Amino acid sequence: MNTVINIAESYGIKLYSDGEWFFSFTNSPYYSHKQFSSIDIYPKRGVTSARSPVEGTVIEARKLKLMNDYFLAIKSGNRETCVKILHVRPTVQIGDHINLGDEIGQFIWSPFFDFWTDLHMHLEVRPLDDRLRAGGAYPIEPKFSLIKNSGKKSNPNSFRVEMKSDRYALLTSNLKISNFSTPLALQFNDLQLFLEGGLPHYGHGAFWTHCKNVPKEILERLKRSIRIDFVRKGYIHFFCLDSKPVIEGVGYKGIGLYLNDPHIKIIPRRIGEIGLEVDDMIFWDEILKSIRF
Repeated sequence: MNTVINIAESYGIKLYSDGEWFFSFTNSPYYSHKQFSSIDIYPKRGVTSARSPVEGTVIEARKLKLMNDYFLAIKSGNRETCVKILHVRPTVQIGDHINLGDEIGQFIWSPFFDFWTDLHMHLEVRPLDDRLRAGGAYPIEPKFSLIKNSGKKSNPNSFRVEMKSDRYALLTSNLKISNFSTPLALQFNDLQLFLEGGLPHYGHGAFWTHCKNVPKEILERLKRSIRIDFVRKGYIHFFCLDSKPVIEGVGYKGIGLYLNDPHIKIIPRRIGEIGLEVDDMIFWDEILKSIRF
């Protein structure tokens, strides 16, 4: 691992990520991502070696029954809790002590993924005696200082198609993006709200901000475009209004936004239906309008 960053904490267990990797709390259709009780950590695209986000002892490492996916559990700290990890084929065994950043396995393509999903590990902090099932994970507290310290910068006004594949295209902005933010934000005077999530295809998403308490008048303005689910310090979880994104005259399934990733992912409705070409330019307002902001 390069520089490691403490990105979240739950029940006294601190979760870390490589400073060059990206992560998401909400860019997923699954239950725990709507309850703020899981996080997905993505390596730099092209990296296949999975590094431990936590220090502890391996208490379970196995293939899941009837599916091509794997489950790791690492006990960390003094409480009766553990970290659940999915989508990594383990190279460690029960009883191994793991240091932060140690290799624990290889990322795998999981049957839980959509065709546009990048390799990643899914993390939850859970009770030792209830460490696998889909529900019941403990709430995760993000490190508010990540957004607070990322610094306010001007919003980009255009994006260039950097990469195109059959499964998605990646756009990069004309301006440098602050670390641990996303490239797409709404601006309300001096307040920036960074968008995160799979919009609108996963039906929900989030705003992140350096402001601990978002003013009520801004929340009321947001309600014109979204249905607010809950608000926490520096975080607004919402449900999307139904929309069918159109960019440059072509319909798409949606866009993907991740914390600490400078890219906007453009997702086609079906594999191979990307209507964009490398070096095409897309304007900021067209992307926001496509998802009804």
